[in-house]
Amino acid sequence: MSDNKSFFASNKQVIIPTVVMLLICIVVTGALAGTNLLTKTKIKEIEKSQENESMAEVLKADSYKEVKDKDKTYNIAKNGDKTVGYIFVTTEKGYGGEVKVMTGIKPDGEISAVKVLDATTETPGLGQNTGKEEWYKKYGGLSAKSEVKVVKSGASKKDNSVDAVTGATISSKAVTKAVNNAVDLYNEIVKKGDGANE
Repeated sequence: MSDNKSFFASNKQVIIPTVVMLLICIVVTGALAGTNLLTKTKIKEIEKSQENESMAEVLKADSYKEVKDKDKTYNIAKNGDKTVGYIFVTTEKGYGGEVKVMTGIKPDGEISAVKVLDATTETPGLGQNTGKEEWYKKYGGLSAKSEVKVVKSGASKKDNSVDAVTGATISSKAVTKAVNNAVDLYNEIVKKGDGANE
């Protein structure tokens, strides 16, 4: 017994701070877990609201129905019972990381609009300029019936192409690849006849 007392007495400068730190860690972890539980629902509501706002920017509709099919997820845009288009969120590797793009495509195969959701990993002042509306709005009106191309200059709707952002060809190509991923998904859905009567 005296050995235990002497052990505690001789190590009390180490044991007491260790126990205090352990208790602090338990309290902080509990507080974070509690905060997460309280805010998780609100965060999901905010994210869904932001997603709906973005979808309305690329394809206006009364409602959006999420469809999960194996490894792909997309939204069907509807006005009443009528399908007015499809919305896809796709990603592609850019210069600095992943570029995330939302693409709206009408039932007739016209790209209604594109919105770059995230290009923050790209080079500031160059690749991040692909996230500016004045650039990505150029995809609107192009065709989803053939591949969209990015060119250094001289783009035209006839050639189904857009001009690259100056000094950011890799980032521009990443956005275009993401749009083409959406085009591929659209063509797959149309070919299978999915969603037309949803």
